[in-house]
Parts: sequence; structure tokens; C-alpha cells
Amino acid sequence: MNNALLKAVTILGRKYPRPTMDNVVHPNSKRLLEIQEKYRRYEGNERVGQLVDVVLRILIAKIEHSPNYRDRFSWFVEELMKSGWKPRSYGHPVNYWNEPKPYGNRIDENFSYDFSAQ
Repeated sequence: MNNALLKAVTILGRKYPRPTMDNVVHPNSKRLLEIQEKYRRYEGNERVGQLVDVVLRILIAKIEHSPNYRDRFSWFVEELMKSGWKPRSYGHPVNYWNEPKPYGNRIDENFSYDFSAQ
């Protein structure tokens, strides 16, 4: 199931234009791009990284072009903030993750993988 999901979402996501700081206008799109760049510095699992990359590509495209999607996504973010959503445990994720402690277990200061090149 994971392979089929990854393949389907990746094919769909690559049909959307690649968002960049130069071609997006909404502040939350820019925030997502900044977070995505930070994420890429930590993620070492190519399959997960590719999936996150295309999901963000789709999400940012919807935020940029549809107030309907933009406002609904913002609603989810607002609800998460109000809900008391629990942060992850220290030391997690445990595999192929290069974030500094206390969450990660940084391996290499220069570690980075470009999932978008796929």
C-alpha cells in the first residue's frame, strides 16, 4: 500500500508547478516553503522526503489559487493550535533524521537531500 500511495501522489504532485519564493504571493505559502527547506536539511529517508515534497507542492498550489482551500487549511491549523496537540517525543524520529538534539540525533552538519530533484 505504501508503494502505491507514494507512486500515485508523486505522479499527481509533479503535475503541479514547483513553488518558489519568487512565484508565490501568500504569506503562509512562503512560510511553508521556509519550513520545507528546513525539513529537507533533516530528512534522510528519500521515500518520505519525496512524499512530503509533492504533498507540499499540491498544498501550496491550492493555497495560492483557491481561497476555498486556503481558508479550510488555515482552519485546520487554527484547530491544531487550540487543541493542545502534543509535540513529538525527544529523540524522534529515530531513523534517517538529522535534526539537532533534543529531538534529533544530528549526524552531519552538511547533510541535505534534494527530494524535489526527483
